[in-house]
Amino acid sequence: MDQRIVLVGGSGFLGTRVSKRFQELGYDVVNVSRTAKSSAGARGVEYEHLGTVIDGAAAVVNLAGASIGAKRWSGKRRRVLVNSRLEPTKAIVDAIAGCAVKPALVSMSGIGYYGNTHTPCNEAMGHGKTFVAQLSKEWEDAANRAVPFTRVAVLRMAPVLETSDGPLGRLLPFVKNFLGGVLGSGKQYLPWIHKDDAVEAIVWAAVTPTAEGPYNVTAPEMVTMRQFVTTLGKVLRRPIWLPVPQFVLYLVFGTLADTVDDSVPAYPMRLLGTSFTFRFPTLQGALHDLVGKG
Repeated sequence: MDQRIVLVGGSGFLGTRVSKRFQELGYDVVNVSRTAKSSAGARGVEYEHLGTVIDGAAAVVNLAGASIGAKRWSGKRRRVLVNSRLEPTKAIVDAIAGCAVKPALVSMSGIGYYGNTHTPCNEAMGHGKTFVAQLSKEWEDAANRAVPFTRVAVLRMAPVLETSDGPLGRLLPFVKNFLGGVLGSGKQYLPWIHKDDAVEAIVWAAVTPTAEGPYNVTAPEMVTMRQFVTTLGKVLRRPIWLPVPQFVLYLVFGTLADTVDDSVPAYPMRLLGTSFTFRFPTLQGALHDLVGKG
């Protein structure tokens, strides 16, 4: 087994940062995609060469999947969301099964696995009943087909905090321009993870021999939507007004506006019991790092 990491679907925001981090640690990174696109210093290969490049690698990191919030959830779009996750995952597992030296598998999932609930969620809980919960369950099941013959870690990733997209990126313009307000009821729990901690969790899962099973990759400080927006207002020194009207929700969250009241009080119980260390365990610290300087 060599110092090779194979990223599948690693050309996006998170993938490029994961690639750079692995390279900093001395790994040779290969990015597998339909276009064989090189990304962030990683050489690119096409899917047809998947079996060759993963044989003997240290780990395969599966980041493939169409964006949940990019388009309205029509029946066709739902099929895209499902197929863009299940098909690459099944291909990866089949390829690992055929390897002489089998790599570990780190596969993504989402904190939406738990559905819409106000009950604190740890990794021992079952999946919810929403579309995203069912999608996450099927995605995890596809990855766990590899459990009989290699180490598998499944990362239930919270929305990643960064300034160009996600909940923070979409809220920033409104709060900065004195238009910030509580979204929905404000009582719903909003899981979150700083972008650097998200990257480090993926790297940790890939290189740690004892990392296996599901992990909630979410900060240990659980906050409601009201607490999130209020803290952002304090960091930016902006007032937070009345609840945001529905039309503004669609401007901020697009097609996800109908799910803005969904609540997922997820807690990283298993991750906190490992060698992994959060750099940004509190929301105020995370927001100060991301937006407190400007």
